[in-house]
Amino acid sequence: MHSLSRVKNAYSVVTAGLIAIGVILMIWPQLGLNTMCKVYGIFLIVYGIAKFSGYFAKDLFQLAFQFDLALGLVSVVLGIIITARPAYIIQILSTAIGIFMLVDAAFKIQTTLEAKRFGIEKWWLILIISLMVAIVGILLLVAPFETMSIIVRLIGLNLCLDGILNLFVVRNTVETIRRNTEWEI
Repeated sequence: MHSLSRVKNAYSVVTAGLIAIGVILMIWPQLGLNTMCKVYGIFLIVYGIAKFSGYFAKDLFQLAFQFDLALGLVSVVLGIIITARPAYIIQILSTAIGIFMLVDAAFKIQTTLEAKRFGIEKWWLILIISLMVAIVGILLLVAPFETMSIIVRLIGLNLCLDGILNLFVVRNTVETIRRNTEWEI
């Protein structure tokens, strides 16, 4: 059980780092996308190493960490790529989000036409929002570095929420494991 506690503590520290990075990105998106990529890449490497340690912990509950080897490997490899090629990652991220937003806008415009045909009075509201989404998508494709501060803030928010969720899951998982082992004794 001592090994499980060490893994939980290491995972909690790494997750707290995830939340801190998220807060920093929301407050200071202008830190630079290269810096963000390097920091996130290093975080992924540390996270992957923490996952490795969870997998190799000699514990009765190793089944709970059965996917940690694969997740650790993927995290370390992605961390190295993101750290080594940040400009490439930024361009890919911007392009992918831009394309997704354009496709989403196209579907919403189709929904607008259907809404108007069905007699929905506020069909124009869907159209306005669809056009706004399309404009942001185009901006991400045409001028990715100028619009990325918005994306950086959204990534920061996502990291915070993901970190909070991870803390909740790891704490509850360990408590459940402890409770179940106490009942068995």
